Amino acid sequence: TEVYDDNNKLISEFYIERRVLLPLNNIPSIMKLATLAVEDDQFYKHKGFNFKRIAGALWSNIKAGGVVEGGSTITQQITKTMFLTPERTIFRKIREAILATRIEKNFSKDEILEIYLNQIYYGHSAYGVEAAALVYFGRHINELTLPEIAMIAGLPRAPKLYSPYFSPDRAKNRRNHILRRMESLGYITHEEAENASNSDFKLKDRQDRKNLAPYFAEYIRQYVEDKYGSSGLYKGGLKVYTTLKIEFQEAAESAVKEGLREIDKRLGYRGPLGNVKPLGQYIDWRKVDEIELKNFPEGREKNGNRALGVVTEVIPEKVLVFTKDIRGYIYVQDMEWAHKHDPSVDALSFGKMKNAKDILKVGDVVDIKILEEKDKKGNLKFALEQEPVVQSALLCIEPATGFIRAMVGGYDFDKSKFNRAIQAQRQPGSSFKPIVYSASFEKGFTPASIFIDSPVIFEEKDEENWKPANFEEKFYGPTNLRTALTHSRNVITVKLLQSMGIKHGLEYARRLGIKSYLTPDLSLALGTSGVTLHELTSAYGVFTNRGIKTEPMAIKSITDKDGNLLEE
Repeated sequence: TEVYDDNNKLISEFYIERRVLLPLNNIPSIMKLATLAVEDDQFYKHKGFNFKRIAGALWSNIKAGGVVEGGSTITQQITKTMFLTPERTIFRKIREAILATRIEKNFSKDEILEIYLNQIYYGHSAYGVEAAALVYFGRHINELTLPEIAMIAGLPRAPKLYSPYFSPDRAKNRRNHILRRMESLGYITHEEAENASNSDFKLKDRQDRKNLAPYFAEYIRQYVEDKYGSSGLYKGGLKVYTTLKIEFQEAAESAVKEGLREIDKRLGYRGPLGNVKPLGQYIDWRKVDEIELKNFPEGREKNGNRALGVVTEVIPEKVLVFTKDIRGYIYVQDMEWAHKHDPSVDALSFGKMKNAKDILKVGDVVDIKILEEKDKKGNLKFALEQEPVVQSALLCIEPATGFIRAMVGGYDFDKSKFNRAIQAQRQPGSSFKPIVYSASFEKGFTPASIFIDSPVIFEEKDEENWKPANFEEKFYGPTNLRTALTHSRNVITVKLLQSMGIKHGLEYARRLGIKSYLTPDLSLALGTSGVTLHELTSAYGVFTNRGIKTEPMAIKSITDKDGNLLEE
């Protein structure tokens, strides 16, 4: 299943095997030749199996005392991946040959090659050459260069072993071997082979292959699976066209991340991630890797300007930090937020750290951000960072249509898949007051209605008496509702709910889309009942939409693999 944003840009995929089927005439000739060169250069001459290749592989295996080499043709490889178990025995080779012969009798050579180029596994969940091109290079197969195609052609033999992400040098050697084979068979010239062998390949960032909006994508996944089943979701070839605007989503994610980092820093520095004593300038990076794995078992946010470093020198105004690749300084002004937090003094203490020795020592493993500017001597500058432990959510709904334009359910989806925008119930506090005030208008109250802001006590049978108070701990006497709402006056809001009736307040909240359980008492006026961000955002949309309620909508349409409309 493919998920698209509001501008029909692919933002997510759900699959067991990632595959994009292409007819053979849409696959570049050079891709076919590269595959034939490395897998089966006699493909168009044999009848499904090649006695010469099998005999050579058998002799190599006898000499080695075990199976070390395969002699399978392309047709045999299809039988192996589609019909047989992965065991490596002589009997299976015989079955391969029999099935390969039957396939050759029923399909043309071009049809067999088309099946192979769409069926074989190329690593990293990519099946077929088109999926491989998108996974490794972010482009279609017909847009790749010769060295890129040669690299892909070399993957089926051992996708993990030759993965350019895991083993770039091994992948390059494998690519160059294929280029030499292509040259020896006359598929490319010596000059083309040389130029391609000397070139570097620029891989697609693995992070780019993740969902662009992971919480939103998971929200969509759950809906599709509930309605169309697991088979429909993962094997149905569905296309889901959503309301998400990617530019809104990027702004939302940036706002949540930056906001949480800022709040987290106000709470002070929690200390280094660990300590590795360096011997001069020698650092045991294996221990640093262990510390990283311990602190980030699910992996850490991948960002080009973030890294782990080891402190090797500390003076009051700066510290020297080494990463695996570079070295630089953290100046005191770039870590002054890292004061020692004392919650007994202030929940959000804003003191500034002035001496680096108060916070860091030699050997400390720290999270850093690489700054763009350099110091006066041309040295790289770093800033001290830490991963937030607090969480947040953001939901953007277009009031006129109900379209969900952005959804962020937390700081990092990989670490916490709990969607706080949809699933978390939190006390809305004063943000619930507009619902109370708008409900009162149906009972004849107006913005000019006067209430007395004065002390009041509500007697409780089984609990202590309740005496609501304003935030300022003052009372303001006669006050109209416009002023009371503007200044978020607690006492008047409670009196207003009492005057119009709790039952009416509850019913009105339901009409605005609040579905969570609401306590039927006067504390409801102050937002003591938990609601979801989804509910509250939808309710607020009614205000800006002049009283017209629109249901939040994430999906515009869904089509099947043949383009037939399933829902709209």
